[in-house]
Amino acid sequence: MTTTDTTYPDATMRYGATARQVADVFEPAEATDSLVLLLHGGMWRDSDRMRTWSAGRALAEAGHLTATVEYRHGPGQWRQAFEDLETAIESIQLSGREWTIHNDAPRRITLVGHSSGGQLALWAASRAGTLVTGVVALAPAAALAMMSQDGLGDGAVEEFLGGTPSETPEAYAAADPLGLAPQVPVRILHGAADAVIPLAISERYAAAHPGVRLEVVDGADHTAWGDPTSAAWPHLLTAVREV
Repeated sequence: MTTTDTTYPDATMRYGATARQVADVFEPAEATDSLVLLLHGGMWRDSDRMRTWSAGRALAEAGHLTATVEYRHGPGQWRQAFEDLETAIESIQLSGREWTIHNDAPRRITLVGHSSGGQLALWAASRAGTLVTGVVALAPAAALAMMSQDGLGDGAVEEFLGGTPSETPEAYAAADPLGLAPQVPVRILHGAADAVIPLAISERYAAAHPGVRLEVVDGADHTAWGDPTSAAWPHLLTAVREV
């Protein structure tokens, strides 16, 4: 998701002590039992949650309490990113009771992650006992060793994990979604015109995990998922509703 506009959040909450441990909240018009956590992409480099604001507002208008989550990222910070995601899920779902129908924690917690944010969402899907009930991954970095070997991402995978698969095998074993079986339903949406993360990456992940549903969207490129006016957007809304 790469679209930033002038749609501002309804609230901002802090789920930890560092500057990046924050999330922006977009409120639906009516109480809901659906919480969506949006994880931005950017190849774990310099990017932030503002790129998901327009998507956050559109999801809220579709009836989902939505939080765009910031997290620590950068060279070698895969452990910190994972820690932040787990903390954010727990903290935000507890805070979410303010907007729910039964004044209780949301009954549906969906992670929506784009690109590198999709890698984080797929990692979370593999955690035993996760509070997440479903994941929608948008053109995700779903096979990290394969991306490294194919030279994708201009070295971003190696920066994030501290080296190549042969140099830091323990990092790839812990972080590469390809080897992490999901414990909750997963839907992958990937544009047929994506030139940043090729469709073959998602195909490889889906082949490794037969319960995963992969939908190929004709004409969609890597940036389409951040634009609620794009032809790809209805596919995202459907996936969030069904997963």
